Amino acid sequence: MKFLFLTIFFSSSIFANTLVDIKKFSGLWYEIARIENSFQTSCVASSVEYKLQSDNTYDVYNRCFENELDGKLIEYNGFAKLENNQLFMRYFFVFRTSYKIEYLNDYKTAVVSNDDYSNLWIMSRTPNIDKNELEKILNDLKNKMDISKLVFTKLDPKGRYK
Repeated sequence: MKFLFLTIFFSSSIFANTLVDIKKFSGLWYEIARIENSFQTSCVASSVEYKLQSDNTYDVYNRCFENELDGKLIEYNGFAKLENNQLFMRYFFVFRTSYKIEYLNDYKTAVVSNDDYSNLWIMSRTPNIDKNELEKILNDLKNKMDISKLVFTKLDPKGRYK
């Protein structure tokens, strides 16, 4: 389970932000949905935590349970660095990538993707997302990608992610 999240790179979406506050974006995010990928095939109740460091980088903690909510906790750690309005991700000291923040609503919900939407995550600060908020996100995404490819994450209502 490698959550490879994010680049602060502004898209033409009506939902794209013109300013992302690195402090406000830090913290725990719960995965609501994703495009299926090879590094999360056995994951349920996925989350990512961005811990802001004094040098304005993040320590990144990706977590999920293996196959079921009571399964083994899986955790992958990485780093992220902000440069020229992009947040570059690095895992295992060799794997590097970046993603854009496609949508950010008051630092409560976010959509993070790569340019061709082959990797995408819908995230929330809580294990639940408002139905109207999700509908707004999906309506925007269906103009850009096949939303039938989204896998909705089985979430843990107890929020056992740390």
